[in-house]
Amino acid sequence: MQPSPILQKAIRRLALTTKQGPHNYYKGNRTGALGRHTKYGGYVIDYKRVRTYVCPDLNGFHLTPFVLSRIARPKRDYFGHTETNSRMDGKEYIRKWKEEGGNI
Repeated sequence: MQPSPILQKAIRRLALTTKQGPHNYYKGNRTGALGRHTKYGGYVIDYKRVRTYVCPDLNGFHLTPFVLSRIARPKRDYFGHTETNSRMDGKEYIRKWKEEGGNI
């Protein structure tokens, strides 16, 4: 089945995908180069183009660990106190975490 001539013209105007181009067609992801190539085959990074991420001010910001080492493991012989009868399901862990002073 062939597309109509009008549809063929419309397809020709669309941008190529990497599947439609030649075997070495690389489209990239529009990030741009962070430096330049030297005439000796090396690469020099331009640090004005390198992305930097600024961390917000964390003074007075209270973080609590989500994993506590003080939570006791349940006994191996009986797991009926959990909803899934497994050693520790997610709801059981959150309940114990809140008992130990964790907050979301």
